[in-house]
Amino acid sequence: RALLRDYVLIVANTGMRPGTETDNLRWKHVSVFTENDKEYVEFYLHGKTVPHDAIGRAGTVTYLKRIHERTDAIKHIPFDVMIKQKLDLPVFCLPDGTVTENLRQTFQAFLSKHDLLKCPKTGDNRVLYSLRHTYATFALINDGMDIHVLAKQMGTSIDMIERHYSHLTAR
Repeated sequence: RALLRDYVLIVANTGMRPGTETDNLRWKHVSVFTENDKEYVEFYLHGKTVPHDAIGRAGTVTYLKRIHERTDAIKHIPFDVMIKQKLDLPVFCLPDGTVTENLRQTFQAFLSKHDLLKCPKTGDNRVLYSLRHTYATFALINDGMDIHVLAKQMGTSIDMIERHYSHLTAR
């Protein structure tokens, strides 16, 4: 559950693709930088489309630090030192370093338990990929992000952004 919490928060704050991009994410693909006195994370993502960089919203580094603190193989290394070492270890792993195949099931069980599995508007089941749509929606409406920037951030085309999100309004 602890890993799922951080996984959900990272995906919802970056727009990365659950599965393809998260499965390939290694610590060597993570960089941290400071801008305007805030820490940000840059991810090098590869999976479904051409590799691309994505920036996590301010605060995303907190979720990575929690994963780091739980991971036996690296928790003894200070976080900033570990990031600079560019380790070829999976980011999304259990404390013993194994990669779980159960995040989707755990996510669905959580949503079911809290009566959130079905979207009341569409009747469709929510899935981890829904977090990518959450990111895009918030980026366009709350952040006022330009669709060109959003397309680059999400590793997709402007056409795809327009096709899926042109209906959004501030309401």
